[in-house]
Amino acid sequence: MKKKVLILTPFYPHDASPVSGIFIQDQAQVLSVEYNVAVLVPHLLGLRDLIGRKSVSRSQSGWHDGIIHWEEMFAPAKLPYFLRAHVYRRLVQRGFAKILSVWGKPDILHAHVVFPGGYLAAELGRLYGLPVVLTEHTGPFSVHLRFPFQRRAVRETLHHVDKILAVSPALQQQIHAFEPNIAIDIVGNVVMTDFFQPKEGGHEKLQNSEKIFLSVALMNKGKGIDYLLRGARILLNRGVSSFRVLIGGSGPDLPNLKKLRSKFELNRHCHFLGMLTRPEVRNWMQKADVFVLPSLAETFGVAVGEAMACGKPVLSTRCGGPEFILTPETGILVPVADPVAMADAMEKFISGRVVFDPQTIRESVVACFGERAFLKNISTVYDQVCRTWDL
Repeated sequence: MKKKVLILTPFYPHDASPVSGIFIQDQAQVLSVEYNVAVLVPHLLGLRDLIGRKSVSRSQSGWHDGIIHWEEMFAPAKLPYFLRAHVYRRLVQRGFAKILSVWGKPDILHAHVVFPGGYLAAELGRLYGLPVVLTEHTGPFSVHLRFPFQRRAVRETLHHVDKILAVSPALQQQIHAFEPNIAIDIVGNVVMTDFFQPKEGGHEKLQNSEKIFLSVALMNKGKGIDYLLRGARILLNRGVSSFRVLIGGSGPDLPNLKKLRSKFELNRHCHFLGMLTRPEVRNWMQKADVFVLPSLAETFGVAVGEAMACGKPVLSTRCGGPEFILTPETGILVPVADPVAMADAMEKFISGRVVFDPQTIRESVVACFGERAFLKNISTVYDQVCRTWDL
């Protein structure tokens, strides 16, 4: 009989934000191959959520790919940290009571992010005698440590869950900097390599004479898109013009980035694609020559893995997570916030001084982060925790 795994996460796709927490939805889908999976989402509604949501009911549940999820909501979202903790607790208690009555008692609680997921999962674990696994994604981890109440809650959580997982060595180091005397395993996010694949029939180029650089991200300052634009301007100043930069995504910094594109006279060389669906992301990855991640900080970098699954080399900053994914055989790493280094690396791709094998790139990510690799890694964790509890 399959064990029941309840995922507790504040991030999960919903009406107003279909990509929010999609990496956790991916994990739930992969886990459902070997486990009965349910998802509980305590969600504080902001104004944007209320405008975009089809329903503003306090509780919602539904099915997606055979996985049932409960969403417990409260508005407004802007509350002091200690009040958010109280509201989240009430939402989780309400949702968990429904889960017990409809789905039954889970065998494992798997929380994502130390607050509120891990904090409340640890409470549920103590109340109901359940093993708790916590996966931390937050970067930088210091965002959880701004106030004394936060630090106390985080430290208590880290010491009362059964297993802590970080999605990269860089994040593991950040957590250890706060609390060195705890064990932390590393399990990267899943990359949906069965979906992200090279295009059948081979690479489809947009322009035979131009190298196509693609970046996909939410448009905020932390994604470093401005440094990619500055790198492109440096290339043009050097007389290198046989390239295009395509940027997918939307967000608060998009208007400023478009102004910067005009300021740098990049309108012919740089194109904003807007918000993309997942099939559209795959389509553009298949057409591009190189995927670029210019972020200032990433704890993993799922988009890097998705591009690699399509057989594409990656140009990324050394921003934490990508160093865990990339190897010298699959891409190039450059310093953070360094447009000259970005331009130098782009020029290597344009001139053909660096060439990568698509099959080697894809095999690398499939072996380490593909669906089967992820399921094996998490199953090992669950087995260890269950043996401790004699489940």
